[in-house]
Amino acid sequence: MQRKVEAISRQLSGALAAWPEVQAVVLGEAAESGVLDPYFAIPLDVYHRGELPAGAERRARFGSPAAFEAVPGQLQDRFLLGELPVRVRYQEAGRFEELLGRIEACHWVFHDSSPGLFYRLAHGQPLFVRSAWLEECRKRLLGLPEHYWTVLLEGSQRAFSYALTDMQASSLRDDALFFNLSLAHFLRATASFLFALNRRFEPGPRLVSRHLVGLERLPDGFAGRFESLLREGPELDRGRKCEIAGLLARSALAMV
Repeated sequence: MQRKVEAISRQLSGALAAWPEVQAVVLGEAAESGVLDPYFAIPLDVYHRGELPAGAERRARFGSPAAFEAVPGQLQDRFLLGELPVRVRYQEAGRFEELLGRIEACHWVFHDSSPGLFYRLAHGQPLFVRSAWLEECRKRLLGLPEHYWTVLLEGSQRAFSYALTDMQASSLRDDALFFNLSLAHFLRATASFLFALNRRFEPGPRLVSRHLVGLERLPDGFAGRFESLLREGPELDRGRKCEIAGLLARSALAMV
């Protein structure tokens, strides 16, 4: 079946290579899992310059695949090809160049962009490259200034501190919904903090748990505390989870 995945990926990259606007096509990590994995997909990041064809024309150029959907509000296509799910995300090359320029000039701010964009660019498998653009961007990613990681650390630290305060308040108010929303925010911000601490780009949400446990630098007792925040049980009520989250936050901050 993986041969079928490879064949479809090559078929799609060949079709995309015929578009003069396309600079590079990169295959994402989700294609490496087995097709029976619920997270499986064939994700393609397409880096381009200039205006792309409209959704109907893009569908035609892909051979009119089944269940084609041009995602509203995003330049992204989803469809089925050979019964396998495909996601195509279109990324303006100039956007990355501008973002990298701001970071290199230390003018970048925390809310500018998700590190997941950089993760896919740095770690995806190139299927097509028209020029040296992809290689040059990857080299620039290897040399990002320390300011970038400092901004990520400070922003994610603020985020998990606010989330912990919200967890404590919602626990006292017995507000189950807001507690769980705050807990989710705390877990995500803590993960972001640890990726930045290790100078690693954060992957997309479906890949976070896989890569988080493999980071070189983690707080003492991290695995057990993080797992406890994910579990449910009579011994893990909201008050106890607030205590565990507080311990985790303090141990993470002690590593800076």
